[in-house]
Amino acid sequence: MLRLEELSLAEFRRLRQEWNELLVACGVDAPFLRHEWLSALAEALPKHRSWRPLILRLWQGRCVRGYAPLMWARWHVKGWLPLHRLHFLGAQLTEFADFLVPEATPDFWWEFFRELQRWRWIEFVGHYLYETSPHLAAYRECVRSWRGACLEPYEPCWYIPIAGRSWEEYLREEAGREFVVRGVRRRTALYARVDWSIEELSELPPASVEEVVRLHALSQQRKGRQSLFAARDWYREFLGTVLARSAQLGWLQCFVLQIQRRWVAFLLGFSYGGVFYWWLQGFDPAYERFAPTKVLLWHVLQAGFQQQRWREFNFMGGDTEYKRHWAKRVRQFYRLRIPNWTGLGRWLNAWRMRR
Repeated sequence: MLRLEELSLAEFRRLRQEWNELLVACGVDAPFLRHEWLSALAEALPKHRSWRPLILRLWQGRCVRGYAPLMWARWHVKGWLPLHRLHFLGAQLTEFADFLVPEATPDFWWEFFRELQRWRWIEFVGHYLYETSPHLAAYRECVRSWRGACLEPYEPCWYIPIAGRSWEEYLREEAGREFVVRGVRRRTALYARVDWSIEELSELPPASVEEVVRLHALSQQRKGRQSLFAARDWYREFLGTVLARSAQLGWLQCFVLQIQRRWVAFLLGFSYGGVFYWWLQGFDPAYERFAPTKVLLWHVLQAGFQQQRWREFNFMGGDTEYKRHWAKRVRQFYRLRIPNWTGLGRWLNAWRMRR
């Protein structure tokens, strides 16, 4: 019989070694499921008004079968009725999300969600399940017997294979000829007239973190959006913590384009398991005629191919036109939706399905 135990933040903090070893055993190893990443989220999350961590240990008899890194998300129906959804910890802020359970069957997941219902949520919405998840087939079977459940494509994940390929081969077969190749070469004369450089950073002191936040905010403003890291304290706290931890572990790689010794653009990601995960970028629109992010990415990829630094450059989730210019290969992220058919969820989900 399956039993679920809710863990306190103090208990979760002590799980680092066990958590990371189980992650590898489960076949879902990625930096965004590591204890260092999720504990940074769990520690910052209580400052969010509507989100709360929910870390569960899964017992089968006297044996620990795995862990579920989840969180509550509260919202109000019609502006007054408070309801809760469950998501993976971090929701859409964390990609490559999953449960840490080795070799689980569809029946196991059916029993898991049945037991999970007693936490009184309306719907579980699990974003960013990668198509290489070893659980994907079992999730697909599970939803067939759960009323109203579904496993649906969510976002594409563009990537560039690097291992065993040359830079010239990549330019010939994948890079967009007009946007990428000619776009960079048209700026050659422009860059020849200024003092410019590209610096690679493996750690970010506080002043550099502020530059990252500044450039991210400027590039988001250009699109009419607000940078989460500039606008909300808890996001900034999470950013600082995860950058410091990833630097200590040797994952962090931040590439900075400077013009006249001023930060103009950055590309920040994590090198993990032979893959570079592209996480954040930003630039100063005052230098837009220099196409700074395009030129920066060109040089980062060129060095990646020539030095064979990674086997893959992964653009993460999102189907922006920008990524399509650089990559031609794609994998799929999925979203798992499970309605709760107990308590208030019984009539609310029935009403939603009739609409």
